[in-house]
Amino acid sequence: MIKLLLVSLGGSLMVMAADGEAIFKQKGCTSCHRPDMDTVGPSLKKIAQAYAGKKGDLVKFLKGQGEAIVDPAKASVMQMQLSRIKNLSDAELGALADYILKFK
Repeated sequence: MIKLLLVSLGGSLMVMAADGEAIFKQKGCTSCHRPDMDTVGPSLKKIAQAYAGKKGDLVKFLKGQGEAIVDPAKASVMQMQLSRIKNLSDAELGALADYILKFK
């Protein structure tokens, strides 16, 4: 599902989709997560497989409101990062989740 952001510029309405990949990179997620390899954090593939069909649970985790289901032993390492992203809009968090979930 694509979330849309409506923007008015000079009286005309433009529709822009939130970009999950851009958010992933801008928020520093690449420093701990790689597509196919565990590093400091689990791979995007491992996350996508664990949250397959559970986008709402992934968004909840990204908001700091859900439990880690991929690697709970490393969840404390993620707390600092979650504080940086939990206040993103629902559209941005949804786009970020969509980006992660595409790696299954």
